[in-house]
Amino acid sequence: GTHKDPFDRLIKKVDELVAQGAIRDKVVMQTGNSKYEPKACEFYHFVGSDKFEELYKSADTIICHAGAGSIINALKNKKHLVIVPRLKKFHEHTDDHQLDLAEAMEKDGKAVCVRDVENLPEAINRASVSTAPGAGGILENKIADYLKSLDVEK
Repeated sequence: GTHKDPFDRLIKKVDELVAQGAIRDKVVMQTGNSKYEPKACEFYHFVGSDKFEELYKSADTIICHAGAGSIINALKNKKHLVIVPRLKKFHEHTDDHQLDLAEAMEKDGKAVCVRDVENLPEAINRASVSTAPGAGGILENKIADYLKSLDVEK
């Protein structure tokens, strides 16, 4: 939720799924710079680090972009992870590096990568039974080290 570009595509879809009853669990979002404001979900534009940690710890599944901070926090807190990468074609980022990271996490069995938000309900179900939550894997440690060396925005 701290990226400079909005991520309305994901926020609208999750809000729609909650409103339709396709997602029945409590959903809390950090919407950041997105223009769309959810109607069916609790949301914050930005939260402090203590609230962020509290929300992560109370969640069963994290749905996020492929930002380093989001992924590392989900793994550190041993959460099932659904990653929707920000894509250049939607003007959500300057390139598609988030897709590369999300696909690598999926290949390692740590997340489900969602390329099309229409597939989000199936991805959430799949993540709850097929991902192996938890930090400490070689891939995520390498990614974390690499991203820290670049000082990449979360």
